[in-house]
Amino acid sequence: MEYIGIPENPMFTGFPEWRPYQRESVGSILNAKNRFTAFDAPTGSGKSIVAMAIAKLSGKKVYYLVSTKNLQSQLLKDFPGEVVTVKGRSNFECLIKKNTTCEKCMYQYIKENCPLKSSCPYFVQKEIAKDSRVVVWNYSMFLTNQKFIHDFPKAEILICDEGHNIEGELMNFVNIKFGYRFFHDINLPFPENEDREYILSVLDKASEIIGKKYVTAEGIIRGKITSGGAPSTEEIQACNKWGNQIKKLQFFGNVYNSNNWILDYFEDPRRWGSYILFKPVRVDIFSNHIFDWGSKILLMSATLPHLSILCSSLGISQENIKRLTIPSTFRKENRPVIFIAIGKMNRSSWEATLEKIISFLIAYCKYHKEKILIHCVNYGITSRIISASSLFEDYQVFYHRNAKERSDSLHDFKRADPPALLISPSMETGVDLPGDLCRKQFILKVPFLSLGDKQVEKRMAVDYDWYVSCAIARLIQASGRIVRSPTDWGTTYILDSCFGDLIKRHRRFFTSWFLESVYRVPTPSNDANSTSSDWLAALNEGKLEKM
Repeated sequence: MEYIGIPENPMFTGFPEWRPYQRESVGSILNAKNRFTAFDAPTGSGKSIVAMAIAKLSGKKVYYLVSTKNLQSQLLKDFPGEVVTVKGRSNFECLIKKNTTCEKCMYQYIKENCPLKSSCPYFVQKEIAKDSRVVVWNYSMFLTNQKFIHDFPKAEILICDEGHNIEGELMNFVNIKFGYRFFHDINLPFPENEDREYILSVLDKASEIIGKKYVTAEGIIRGKITSGGAPSTEEIQACNKWGNQIKKLQFFGNVYNSNNWILDYFEDPRRWGSYILFKPVRVDIFSNHIFDWGSKILLMSATLPHLSILCSSLGISQENIKRLTIPSTFRKENRPVIFIAIGKMNRSSWEATLEKIISFLIAYCKYHKEKILIHCVNYGITSRIISASSLFEDYQVFYHRNAKERSDSLHDFKRADPPALLISPSMETGVDLPGDLCRKQFILKVPFLSLGDKQVEKRMAVDYDWYVSCAIARLIQASGRIVRSPTDWGTTYILDSCFGDLIKRHRRFFTSWFLESVYRVPTPSNDANSTSSDWLAALNEGKLEKM
């Protein structure tokens, strides 16, 4: 393979010069002989510039995978003329059926071709992308398209942003959920118990019923189109509905394996919340759904797990991967992580500890009038903090009780003047709070995955290092929400004593750039009986210990 030289400056408008380590990283990755490269790049290192330089200099077909449609749009904005994006049917308006999206296209599940397909914005964007060299996808769209339609060729380079999320993206793609409405709509009772064989027999019956309904619905639409008529909205919706269900059941039949899957059964007394969820314990056998589409693969993240865990989780041979790690370009003095061991937030102690934490937060807010983000990890803790929010004197309090309210609460918090609190269980990733938008944040609990999830419980039993590594990745991600540039500054406080055990026993799983910024507040002299005032006094003394 011919060595590719790297220019003295980036080749993109708006990026006049390389940031530290970018040029060297591009050269190292682009000229690597291994099929896989794991690129550890801390917040602010400019991963997108590195990735785009690799894409441009390679001269080859490149697929660039990101987690959200917003990130697709951001790359399109930052690198105009360099990339195209591919988005799903729901993002485009149907040319035939007005006021509806291509997701509900009447031709999707029938044996007839749409007469306006050549002009359809959904298909037009795909044709443009097929002829383009660098195509940006979100993981969900890429997995769905390449598994069920597979109308794009294999790329020379596959760039996977937020590589620590690939396992989760695969899990979201292959798990199968059957809710109460699924059974209700075909006049079958929701399975009365969680016996696996019984549920599978009910699904076989459901498949038979839905198959007949689909044949009928498809025939009605095809018949009307053939005779020059126009199907009703209800008829189109019925065909799409049964077509989607058939595809879902067929996919489940292809991937399900009783030896590697768990069954999560939940019966809601109100019925409509009942569901049956099938999930694989591991997804390494499904990683080919992504990796088969690239000759060379780059995995990028600020929080990639230990190489042994990464390879085990994604089915990668360690002989076939190279790891490249660069240091943080942010001064450690600007991003301190301060550990205050108020108490353990584990299953047996969290309620008592949380009362101490609330007292500490109230005391802290009396003396500091700032903009503060509080990471609660789950909705149970969030609810308890919200119930005490009236005690945070002078503070505007923003929070959300479900995922739908998340973006609104974040937007309102950003616009607020200090003092203000944002209380959330889910702001660990995808949140930018630079500068005066937020200078302080508190992590109330080490974000271990919930053992109430049967899949997590079973996976942890056979791979405890994976369980620990996931918590560390989430912790490091959360710590990066408020310091977003080399000139930015902010402080992260961790209040769960379990963090001390984590960093002592599993130090090798932490990145060096995170560890260099971690300090401990000395334990007050009365130790276990320390009050919020004792901890606040110890913090205000500023005599921090390096961990």
